[in-house]
Amino acid sequence: MATQVGEIYLCQICGNKVEVMQSGVGTLVCCGKPMVKVEKEEK
Repeated sequence: MATQVGEIYLCQICGNKVEVMQSGVGTLVCCGKPMVKVEKEEK
């Protein structure tokens, strides 16, 4: 899985959110589980 700049990922266990600052290959993991991609929120 590749991430793209600006994507937002959520940990469904603890609620941490991350925004991708640099594209890369791999899976974002938090609390031992893969994070899920969410739609970008309005600021």
